[in-house]
Amino acid sequence: MTNEEVLAVKTELLNLSTKEYISDKGEITAFMATSADYSFIGRPLAEKDASYKQLIPYVTVICQGHILALERTTAQSEARLHGKLSLGVGGHINPVDRGRDLAQTISQAMARELGEELWLQPENQPLLAGLINDDTNSVGSVHLGIHYILQVQSRPRVRETDKMKALWVQPAQLVALRPRLETWSQILLPALAKAVHL
Repeated sequence: MTNEEVLAVKTELLNLSTKEYISDKGEITAFMATSADYSFIGRPLAEKDASYKQLIPYVTVICQGHILALERTTAQSEARLHGKLSLGVGGHINPVDRGRDLAQTISQAMARELGEELWLQPENQPLLAGLINDDTNSVGSVHLGIHYILQVQSRPRVRETDKMKALWVQPAQLVALRPRLETWSQILLPALAKAVHL
């Protein structure tokens, strides 16, 4: 992690509302325009400096009414995440992802992350659904999720089966699973209930 550079935007430029999940199209459009003024900074600095927000593409995969939940196994290095469920695939944007503009840069980072986590050949493009902005803890205060929804026709398999297990859940099951969901995934619940019916 020491030499990794990640895409970040100055927090003061973003002027985001206080909602944890932002789905207003006008606010998302304004965010994308403002975030075009991004830079790549060292990840160790970015993880400690709340004057920057690291942008994280976060993709929820939906197949025929079922949502992909990834369960982190004990083989993963971060013990606090063992047994936790994530309703999104995502990660940092690095210089290797750089495109002609921010939208293409995000798209290329998203494709790379999906390819690293899943055996997947998407027939559709992920659709931008909202922003996840959780300032209630030290991790959330330096990250901002750009939430996409990807509808697929067949269920992709997980690549690193020692580190993650795939569960396919219906929206009605999510409430019972809430205590096991990572924070961002808990924030997504109301939006996902609607998304499954798209």
